[in-house]
Amino acid sequence: MASVEELVKQYQTDKALQKEVADILADGKISFQEFVTFAKKHNVDVSLADLPKYSALAKEMGFLK
Repeated sequence: MASVEELVKQYQTDKALQKEVADILADGKISFQEFVTFAKKHNVDVSLADLPKYSALAKEMGFLK
């Protein structure tokens, strides 16, 4: 399983991943279903309890307003 930190590092250079993230965040929010689908697709080791934490991280990184 990948860690969130590994995925963030990959994001910096992976154009396809950047587009996927942009598409998910186009509406300015992250839904429960989007979070679960993305985590499963990328085999990221996170729990649903982490959603608020990663929403805050996405805001810090400028992905969400």
